[in-house]
Amino acid sequence: MASTMILLRRCGVDLAAVIVLCSIAGCVWSGEDKKRYDLGVDATAHPLAKSAAFRDTIGSLGYFDGLGPMRVRGYGLVVGLGKNGSSDCPRRVYGRLVQSIYKQHQFRSNVVGTKGISPEQLIADLDTAVVVVQGEVPPVAVRGERFDVVVTALPGTQTKSLRGGRLFTADLQVYRPFPSGVAIMGQVLAQAAGPVFLNPFSGGDAATESNPLEGVVVGGGGVMKDRRLRFVLNTPSYRLVRKTQDRINARFTSPRKIADAVSPSFVQIELPVEYHGAAGHFLDLVKALFLSRDPQFEATRARKLAEEMLRPGAPHARIALCLEGLGRSALGVLDELYAHRDDDVSFHASVAGLRLGDHVACDRLVLHAEEDHGSHRFQAIRALAEAKGMATAAIALRGLLNDTDPRVQVAAYEALLKRNDRTIASKGIAQDNFLLDLVPTSSNKFVYVKRTGSRRIALFGTDLRCQPPLLYRSPDGSITMNAATGAKTLTILRTVVASGTTSSPMSAPFALPRLIELLGKQAAVDVDGTPLGLGLDYGAIVRALYQLAHAESINARFILEQPNASELFGPTRPAGRPESEL
Repeated sequence: MASTMILLRRCGVDLAAVIVLCSIAGCVWSGEDKKRYDLGVDATAHPLAKSAAFRDTIGSLGYFDGLGPMRVRGYGLVVGLGKNGSSDCPRRVYGRLVQSIYKQHQFRSNVVGTKGISPEQLIADLDTAVVVVQGEVPPVAVRGERFDVVVTALPGTQTKSLRGGRLFTADLQVYRPFPSGVAIMGQVLAQAAGPVFLNPFSGGDAATESNPLEGVVVGGGGVMKDRRLRFVLNTPSYRLVRKTQDRINARFTSPRKIADAVSPSFVQIELPVEYHGAAGHFLDLVKALFLSRDPQFEATRARKLAEEMLRPGAPHARIALCLEGLGRSALGVLDELYAHRDDDVSFHASVAGLRLGDHVACDRLVLHAEEDHGSHRFQAIRALAEAKGMATAAIALRGLLNDTDPRVQVAAYEALLKRNDRTIASKGIAQDNFLLDLVPTSSNKFVYVKRTGSRRIALFGTDLRCQPPLLYRSPDGSITMNAATGAKTLTILRTVVASGTTSSPMSAPFALPRLIELLGKQAAVDVDGTPLGLGLDYGAIVRALYQLAHAESINARFILEQPNASELFGPTRPAGRPESEL
């Protein structure tokens, strides 16, 4: 993968905040102290116990319960494998799997006199394989939120490969360490379905080795029920729990009550709609709220926070959250910090001001985003995605699409996607196969492929096209593309691997957007025999694009999103008892 540019995993603002908080000059926070604080035993063990950004805040009173990822698991059926599947299915799984498939899918034929195929027949077909489906429901997840799931062929079966398959809708329950072949019982907390994405690369080191019996359904999991979230007080108190409830509800207005003091020990909290997709920021903001709403207290504390922000080793992220929690009354103090010569001070103050709707703060963040080699450049780009209704942010992000650094271009593209900016032209291919994005840029031309969160292929630049001579044949022989020197079109042969039948030669355009669309659309031909789609799955198209770019058969580089191993190959296995709360 010499031609593949590795993009470093982008750290979120919350992670950066944790690093800042734990590196205060002269502060030593032992593992035992951290454990005591996390359990709500002793708040004085917190390294910020003497900070104006910690005293008198909700975060000084307790902790959030249930923030660990919740592992879920179930059994499902992958279809569309040709002869690479298996009819094997453990007896104790068979009945529940049949029942689940009947529940999720319609098996009656609409054609009179035609008998529809049954789940029992599907399981017995070599075109299918029974798989274990696993994933992690994110903390504070709400109904409908998407997450990646890993599918693995059952050990001991005759399944050869899951490549090109599609997972039928599968029910997922809380993970329990049952041995393989034992039916999973319990409340359905999530469902998973969609095309299976296998690592399209093989050979090289372990990070790029392909396992044909394991794949990922990118964004295939869907949460069925909101996860429970509550703030637990270190010391039960009716007075404090009510004050905490009232302070949260005053800060986050909603038709429904956000916080509910259901006992003297904890406050039940509902994630506000406007924070869906930003749960981490919401939780940090709640902990940074001051209990007192007295105007004199707020004015005095704002000034103390500003003074502390200027000290060496200050917890800038936490201070910024406290000022944001004070609301627009803190803008006067923040405005004095936007242009500070210390980048940490300027950046964090500007983020707080932006979230409070200050256009001046937005202008300052643009400068951070545009600064070459700036220490907060990528954080600033991500922050600009939150600048609702601020044209300055949109203009700046569009300009960064033309940066000479592909990492900056990708960051700007993702920020514009979050803003639903019309600059990015998106088109769904074959309903849920993948999304094709066209990204206008006068700088680097490259193909950017995502493999976590959502299935997306982004084409950066204009006039991306194939360059003859070229020859490509997929490893499984399902697709062959070639063009001799001087050819005007691409010639494609499509082979059905299961039957071995090969189509007549088909002409295809050199233009990459049209070629990708042709490859990914459902297999069909026009009345005159012109192919409308070849039905290749996302992984097969990604593999083809990589090989074409590697051989310089297209006029663009190839960049694959480079997540960490746990995100790509499945959830890590925690040593302790898995989370089980909803």
